[in-house]
Amino acid sequence: MTDTMDTMRRIVATAVAALLALTLGGCTMQTDSKLDDFRVEAERLTDDLTAQIAADAIDEIVGTESQARYGDTNSAEQKPTDPAWWQVYRTINLVSEPDASATAASAISDHLAADGWTEERVRETEEGRRIADGFRKDTDDGQWYIEVTWVTTAPEMAETIELTVVSPETVRGDAD
Repeated sequence: MTDTMDTMRRIVATAVAALLALTLGGCTMQTDSKLDDFRVEAERLTDDLTAQIAADAIDEIVGTESQARYGDTNSAEQKPTDPAWWQVYRTINLVSEPDASATAASAISDHLAADGWTEERVRETEEGRRIADGFRKDTDDGQWYIEVTWVTTAPEMAETIELTVVSPETVRGDAD
């Protein structure tokens, strides 16, 4: 009976030790985020798309915002496992020539199509004068999304183009 009790104690002690190790190990588990890699790729893609526009058609790159975005969670606390992705937004003023925006959008669309991106019209606003085309591409890391917003030539509208590049989802990791 003593041997049976000793064996049972060892089994229970081993189970408790294993459970404790799993519980504590889960608390210190490193979360593998790809945000840094996605930032580099999103910024590279944005520069590549900008390079598709004829240099003499660009009046000014008005601004570029490049930042991590974080998804909804069930807690106000920021956790390494929170959903996250990288997004770059760039606005470009083009020269005031008819169809400058449409020409730039077409060059970008052709470039993306040649690289295997699928295209779809996302929306038309301002009575069809402002058009957004979305492009998607699946990679080993997930699906990338690019939105190219352009305008049709109209007397009261500046010739502009807006680029938005969105990485696949990852986790927050150690990002602040």
